[in-house]
Amino acid sequence: MEHARHFVEHLAIELGKRGERAEFVVEDAATGERLARVGLGMRGDGTAEVGYWTAPAARGRGVAPAAVRAICRWAFAERDLDLIEWRAEVGNVASRRVAEKAGFVLEGQLRKRLVHRGERVDAWIGSLLRDELR
Repeated sequence: MEHARHFVEHLAIELGKRGERAEFVVEDAATGERLARVGLGMRGDGTAEVGYWTAPAARGRGVAPAAVRAICRWAFAERDLDLIEWRAEVGNVASRRVAEKAGFVLEGQLRKRLVHRGERVDAWIGSLLRDELR
């Protein structure tokens, strides 16, 4: 609960008000059911980092890649970004599949670059350039 509260209050709301973060919820148009979330952490140098999750019932339906592409298209146009970066813990194959389907190019592996549950872990890293968005 503490982590969720911090995410909502600090990252989503506080940083959102300052223009340093943009959060989007994906809903089913017919039912209003929450399907996914996509967020962008703006870095102030023409780049951002994307993060996302998908509700279990929406997985495997192409919701996440479509949402990530849509948000990236918006960010390139409205926030004038040059590059959007994606990172995930090595082994998070589901996140990697979404990133690749959305058009991100896997660039490599970073040592101990992420903290997951209090432990430093290796991360995959990829990027999407403005002119690469399909």
